[in-house]
Amino acid sequence: MSQHSLEIVERHSGSNRRGELAEIAFMYRASIEGISVSKPYGDNHRYDFLVQHGQRLLRIQVKSTFKRQGAGSEATKRRGRLGYQVIIARPRHNKEKNSPYYSREEIDFVVCFIAPADVWYIIPVEKLGHRHAIRVFPHGKKQPFGGLYEEYLNAWNLLKQDDSSAAEHTKCESEVSQKDQNSSTTEYTSSGRKGV
Repeated sequence: MSQHSLEIVERHSGSNRRGELAEIAFMYRASIEGISVSKPYGDNHRYDFLVQHGQRLLRIQVKSTFKRQGAGSEATKRRGRLGYQVIIARPRHNKEKNSPYYSREEIDFVVCFIAPADVWYIIPVEKLGHRHAIRVFPHGKKQPFGGLYEEYLNAWNLLKQDDSSAAEHTKCESEVSQKDQNSSTTEYTSSGRKGV
């Protein structure tokens, strides 16, 4: 996003609106990557989208930040903890007893949009554990610790069916088709049934 666009978003929209913008951006970017995107009706699911690439179907939760790098307290800046913070736990409403953390039973990936850097982190949910927030460093980090999620920077390949499973699926379809052809091309002779 351009700097001007970010300033407008920061001034004129609340967190719900920014979340909606991140979801629109996700649909656009996933489509460019050749990934089909579907939005479930209503808000009854823990995931925001279902995505499909080949035979692979996954549940996606989209999170985002529109804050500039290093936004936060002076103490945070002094410690060199720049980068971008993304809240990944789900909001709790009233006195919900549910855990605020996502699990593998609910979703497959958390996809984080870092709007000021215009980058994405595609993170398997099991890699997040019980964290409320994560910090990512798409421009590099200034300290030896942290940066646990940099391998997931723009890792769109994780949402795609790999070629080996696509080849295996095609091979299975071919074998089934061949068996169907063989069973339908039989010839009967005086001595009994004989395949051709």
